[in-house]
This record gives sequence, structure tokens and C-alpha cells, in this order.
Amino acid sequence: MKSMDGAAVFKALADENRVDIVRFIARHPGVTASALLDRLDIAQSTLSHHMKVLLSAGIVVCKRKGKWTHYSINIETVDRIERFVGALRPARPAKSHRARPMGEVAETETTVIRMNEQDIEAEDLEGVAAEE
Repeated sequence: MKSMDGAAVFKALADENRVDIVRFIARHPGVTASALLDRLDIAQSTLSHHMKVLLSAGIVVCKRKGKWTHYSINIETVDRIERFVGALRPARPAKSHRARPMGEVAETETTVIRMNEQDIEAEDLEGVAAEE
């Protein structure tokens, strides 16, 4: 993703109304502006402004069918965003191949428990257990 394109995409997604619009379009490909207006609590002129920003950033694409315009998510842009964000993840260090007894954790490792799709470190859980 070119830095200019990336800035436009993230700037477009920095508005909560536009995020709501994108989520709705992703769930309902081919949606019309009138359907968006029925779903969102915004004026037609405000929707037009948001759609112009999303279209110019390349997040949304449109197709004219008669007098109606149908909006869908631009999958190519989504793929570029995924690659861009994925490249931000730091490289993971190589794992040690030394066998450890079950339950033993090296000093440099952090125990992470998956709960509700959020990472919680084991140290954070100690306070929770003490409160109960």
C-alpha cells in the first residue's frame, strides 16, 4: 500500500459513522443509499459526504443499475489493508527447543490466556483471583 493510499484509507476509517457504513455494506453487499439511510440516523447530505470519502479512499465501490447506485466493499483494498497491518507485527523470536517439564515457563516467556478474543497476561489475572 502506498503511504498516501494508506493515509487516505485510515483517515476515512477514523470516523465512527463511516465505520458503521462500511460494516453495514460488508454485511449487505449491493446495498443502496436509501437502505443505508433507513439503517443509519444521518441526513442524506451527510451520507453523501461519507460515501464520497469512502469511494475516494477506495474502500467502497459502486455500480449503477438503472436509477439506483449499489455499494460494495472493495476487496482489493481490504487485502492491502490486511497485508499492511500484518507487516506491522514484530517478528517472533525462534522458540527454544530445550525440553522443559510440563508447566515450567522460562523467565523470558509470558503466559497468555485467551478470553473473549483479548490477550490477558497471567500477572493481570492474579489481582482478579485475589478480588474473588
